[in-house]
Amino acid sequence: MSERISVAIIGAGPAGLASAIYLARAGIDCKVFDPGVPGGNVFMIHQIENYPGFPEGVSGPELAQRMEAQAKRLGAEIAQVRVNKISIHSRQPKEFKLELGSGAEILARAIVLATGSKPKLLNLPGEKEFYGRGVSYCATCDGAFFKGEQVAVIGGGDSALQEALYLSNLCSKVHLIHRRDQFRAKKILQDRVSSKPNIQLVLNSIPKEIKGEKGVEAILVQDKNSGKENLIKLSGVFIYVGMTPSSELISGMVELSEDGFVKAGEDTSTSQPGIFCAGDIRKKPIRQIASAVSDGCSSAKAIEEYFLEQG
Repeated sequence: MSERISVAIIGAGPAGLASAIYLARAGIDCKVFDPGVPGGNVFMIHQIENYPGFPEGVSGPELAQRMEAQAKRLGAEIAQVRVNKISIHSRQPKEFKLELGSGAEILARAIVLATGSKPKLLNLPGEKEFYGRGVSYCATCDGAFFKGEQVAVIGGGDSALQEALYLSNLCSKVHLIHRRDQFRAKKILQDRVSSKPNIQLVLNSIPKEIKGEKGVEAILVQDKNSGKENLIKLSGVFIYVGMTPSSELISGMVELSEDGFVKAGEDTSTSQPGIFCAGDIRKKPIRQIASAVSDGCSSAKAIEEYFLEQG
């Protein structure tokens, strides 16, 4: 027998948890589904300095745990299970069916899709082969394994520089590889990187191959200007070159952008009535924890209005 709920929230990151908090406070029953730990990508961030209310900064795991505890205290339920499929169960009244990895089925009047995004792959030779054996996309998760060793960070945005700084406190040397001659990261992060003697900038350089036998032993990079190749010996490679939206669940159900992000209004409504989209999966110019929380709040308000219209 299927379980019926008012709102199914798919994704337990800041957007999903904020949506649950606001829905629960409005007296609307909701359930959050996520196969991973609550907090999503936030759980993997070492230090967060731009989220309001924490003047000294806060670790990602602590912020994630606080959001989870708040949602639960207000009555939201969090289920650690994957949603395998979404379909329209009925149109009058409108109801969606969620097929879970556990084999159970959920029927919901509305859905908040807050599945976020995942690290983009470089598809370098050796990248997949050495994943978990020297290749990582999370310095906070894996940095301690490389204490006192040399590593590389690939990327030029905020995340790349933040994680290079984190690794510089653990590793003997961090090679920061970027294909351009300038970083896209905030100036404050660039200044901090410049002040770290054990962070070596490898600019105008394209990574070509990750080499090793049982684990990572080196990375081959090519200078864009001269074409010269250089083999850097190290034991870890951390890749931060962007994110890919996790929108597969609703592909064909709602309108997506060319790069796979969901087209949704500021109220988080999508082209499919009853499906709302919050957080990093939504097509928008800014993807921050604060903007994800804002989306979560907006989705709850939009659902209240949607239910009033549906009767």
